[in-house]
Amino acid sequence: MLLIDREDRRKMVEGVGIWLNLQKSFQEKNNFKFWELPLEKRREMFIRALFAAISELSEAGDEVNKWWKKGCKEASAIEEKREEILEELIDVMHFILLAFLILKASSEEIIDMYLKKLGINFRRQEDKNLGYV
Repeated sequence: MLLIDREDRRKMVEGVGIWLNLQKSFQEKNNFKFWELPLEKRREMFIRALFAAISELSEAGDEVNKWWKKGCKEASAIEEKREEILEELIDVMHFILLAFLILKASSEEIIDMYLKKLGINFRRQEDKNLGYV
């Protein structure tokens, strides 16, 4: 199991908090405070944020997988299209951060859940009885 010390956890929480605050500032500046909506509208916006993230993730994959577009299926596309791929992945992050905001998730909660799941994933790779090796 992966262990990190309190200081590293604190740094992670602080970093995620900065990202959440930046995204929240953007949302508030544009009057997109979806976390303040009634429950049914929050649910709708949560689903929209998830599908937007999926769409952007697909666009990142398309940068190296469009069989009809010259250069996309070449091995070198992963390097030649790096900037475009990164831009699409940043778009994914924007929507994931928005989903966290809609859920009213704290940076502590996000990091604790991440570390817990990462520990589970390590155990799954180490223990063939769990079926992931």
